[in-house]
Amino acid sequence: MTGKLVRSAAGLAAVLLSLTACSAGGQDSARPGPSATADHPVFGQKTGRQVFLALRETQKAGTARFTQKLTFAGKKGDLVRTMTGSLDFAADRGSVAVTWDLPAKTSAKVRTAVLGFTPSREDGETSGTYLVDRDRTRYRAASSPYWIDYAPEDTEGVAKSFVGEDPLEFLRGSEAPVGGTLLEAVGAGTATSYREGKAGGRVYRAGLPDTTLELLFPPDLGPHLVTAGASAAQRPPVPLAVEVDGQGRLTRAGITVKDAFREDGDLTAFTTLTMDLTLTGYGSPVPSPAPGDRVLKAADVVRDIAEVREGGCVDFTTGQRNSRQVVTVSCGASHDARITGQHRVAPGADPEETTARSQAVCGRGIWAWWTPPEEGTGTEVLTTCYEVS
Repeated sequence: MTGKLVRSAAGLAAVLLSLTACSAGGQDSARPGPSATADHPVFGQKTGRQVFLALRETQKAGTARFTQKLTFAGKKGDLVRTMTGSLDFAADRGSVAVTWDLPAKTSAKVRTAVLGFTPSREDGETSGTYLVDRDRTRYRAASSPYWIDYAPEDTEGVAKSFVGEDPLEFLRGSEAPVGGTLLEAVGAGTATSYREGKAGGRVYRAGLPDTTLELLFPPDLGPHLVTAGASAAQRPPVPLAVEVDGQGRLTRAGITVKDAFREDGDLTAFTTLTMDLTLTGYGSPVPSPAPGDRVLKAADVVRDIAEVREGGCVDFTTGQRNSRQVVTVSCGASHDARITGQHRVAPGADPEETTARSQAVCGRGIWAWWTPPEEGTGTEVLTTCYEVS
């Protein structure tokens, strides 16, 4: 696991330890319901611990399929991100297809906030598939004919061409093979009550510390979301709904967070955040890329756009939200853009003036992307000119 995941796991462990200390005085001494037996791994325990124990039983189940919907609700329409995939807890691997559904009139700043930004005419991809295991992450955009194979060192900031805090790091989970689902936080939930559910299962009302919300979103969404209060211990827990089956395995978890969007962010048009996770198909196999699929090693093909030489061709779909990253591809095949030149340009008084100078150097109809100088290389920016296909 990466260092980031170790920190995430440590953070959740600290939350759980705190919750244990708070409940040790008998906060929940309710007796198990009629369907519980003393030796049941979940229902035979105190109600307050049963959500955490249900997470552990889910992990012991081996494999499962999941769907999670994240909704940003607003008066002018909702943004919906759907994650669908499978989990193999024993092998520590999983797959997930991610799709964003945005209203046609979504503003440019909102699109950039949720999709990221690339050096192309469009924002980041609205859909793609990730295959995640302990050794690597493979990504394929919906519009791409190939997979990109990322090793952990490619996304930890070790290599010059990559930067940390991207969704590839985020998608390596701590509590499940795939990150970004409620499984990362639900173990910190404390059940306050329950009722009998279907087929011997249970439906819980629980509370989730808002300090765990940061485990559910990639770091670059932080400037737009309120994931924890300054005095989190004094704030009421986030309402958490949980359902488990008769064996104590999670089948559904959901949260609703009001006032979840920062006033100084780009998502102020939205009022409520909801996340709903369903788990089914315990024992289902986890798919792998078909043998005939084309796989490119990220270390060989993913570059900062400033590192691509004149005449080279690139795609913009890297699976990362970092705007500078591109995939180098053959100009004889389909591609998103062709590099037409690179120039050293004196910077302007502000970024807007520097952009205007770079655009003037590249010429009409040609896109320009400038990169600040590295330390010790002077003051001129490197402007890359490229023609979008």
